[in-house]
Amino acid sequence: MKKYLMMIPFYFVIFFIAGCSDDASDSPEAVTKIFWQAVIDKDMEQAKALATWDTVDYLKYINNSKIHPERFELGETMRSEKSAEIGVILHTREQGKKSIRIPGRTVLVKTEHGWRVDIKKSLGSVIKHTVNNVFDQLNNMMQQGINELDQSFSESMKEISKGLEKGTKELQQELEKALPDTPIKQNGTAQEI
Repeated sequence: MKKYLMMIPFYFVIFFIAGCSDDASDSPEAVTKIFWQAVIDKDMEQAKALATWDTVDYLKYINNSKIHPERFELGETMRSEKSAEIGVILHTREQGKKSIRIPGRTVLVKTEHGWRVDIKKSLGSVIKHTVNNVFDQLNNMMQQGINELDQSFSESMKEISKGLEKGTKELQQELEKALPDTPIKQNGTAQEI
């Protein structure tokens, strides 16, 4: 009996360790957080360990000082048995500073070693979202410019119309002074007195 009682703590420790190494520590979300934090910390060895072996070479495009992210936010997760996509927004500055927001999706695949980031597809997603964002901003700027141009054109036309009307009245007054014997009607035809 004493032998069995001594085994209980052993089984408890094994169940505890098995519970801790469950899918929660190797979830797509956990891997994504660790991956992007490694990129921010410039720990490329850690980032390589979390990437699929065939996309590791694409880390050089992320490890670029010109567009290096300083922080990230994770968004919605879409997950199947063998793949996952997690929305991510990369920021070029620290919290509290004005930053460029780079939206995208982190694409992960389930391998025999756990969840791994497909860097090529993730970068493609970031590029696609960035291009779409730029086109949306350009479209908004052009629309705003067209609206401002339209308003400016409308105001200019009103000014031109007022100027023409004033000029016509001044011309009519000058003609009446020059031709005192011939009154001019509004429609422009002369009338005999």
